[in-house]
Amino acid sequence: MITGNVMIDHRVLERPGNVAIDPAPDLTKGKGELEGMVQLRAWAEAGTRNGNHLWMQISHAGRQSPRYVTTRPMGPSAVQLSLMGNYARPRALTEPEILDFIQRFANVARIAKEAGFTGVQVHGAHGYLLSSFLSPVTNQRTDRWGGALENRARFLFEVVRATRAAVGPEFPVAVKLNSDDFRKDGFTLDELCERGALAQ
Repeated sequence: MITGNVMIDHRVLERPGNVAIDPAPDLTKGKGELEGMVQLRAWAEAGTRNGNHLWMQISHAGRQSPRYVTTRPMGPSAVQLSLMGNYARPRALTEPEILDFIQRFANVARIAKEAGFTGVQVHGAHGYLLSSFLSPVTNQRTDRWGGALENRARFLFEVVRATRAAVGPEFPVAVKLNSDDFRKDGFTLDELCERGALAQ
């Protein structure tokens, strides 16, 4: 079983009521938020009874955080989602923010493991933040995080590397991906296969 969106940034939720682990407490330094960890452990325990697996899906909504949640969504570039006026124009992330988010994904995965979840799924699909970096429609950057596929995929790869380092070699880490954007000039199945080759 997979939880659905657990957000790494409470400012930019996919919808009201999302669980957000922000900031992820550093339990190794005794700064954990006790009440939050109690709740996470109860969630993990409930989902792993009778040998079940429960994986935490870790996500950032990016530009797909609706106006009634935030009027300042974020994305790789300032490309607005046009859907009945429900989404504000995002601002482009700075490189320090990208680097911060990489560590947030990793830290939330570490918390998931500590709480008793049996794996994590990094959400890189459906137009959320990691997905929007992959698409040349929504990623119009000219720095090392945009342009060629290798650069557009860099954020996702770095998130996966940091997550793996945070949880160790045995803990399951999955990635949710779209095979295609299904839009003109978007991310394609061919690029998905090429990106898989880049990851080897």
